[in-house]
Amino acid sequence: MYLIFVISILSLLMAFTSKISKTILPFVCRDSAEVVARRKEIVKLRAELAKISMRDEYIKYVKCEREISKLEVSLSEAKSRDNVMRVAYEYGLHYGGMAVLGLCMMYISIFYRYSTVIVFGDNFNFEPFGGFIKFPTNVPNSISVVFWIVVNNFVARTLASYVQ
Repeated sequence: MYLIFVISILSLLMAFTSKISKTILPFVCRDSAEVVARRKEIVKLRAELAKISMRDEYIKYVKCEREISKLEVSLSEAKSRDNVMRVAYEYGLHYGGMAVLGLCMMYISIFYRYSTVIVFGDNFNFEPFGGFIKFPTNVPNSISVVFWIVVNNFVARTLASYVQ
């Protein structure tokens, strides 16, 4: 009975891996110290720039503007480096999670392939699909683990497609 639960949970996790990884990503990837420092410097210089009169102190105003533009360029470079790391973490979380869950599903499907999930009485007849549903167990009127995995994956992916 626990196998049904494990397969269902793994199928749901596989279907929602992209949504889970997008939820976890902000906690894993934050702005670097360099980006935070540059932003603080830009905010401080903009506050200074607002206090400077352009008519009275033109040279000081232009120097402050140039300093701000230099900091904005270095901020964009630092952000691009952070974005590279963010993309690496995003794909790593998504495809790494999919790989781990896929390996778990493969393990279950290989080592429990001759197990049945449910065995129905003789009053049920699944023909003409009975051979496909019970494959490879050959237990009449049963549902195999392999078929259960396939059905659960289909249902979980369908459910995930409806969730925004």
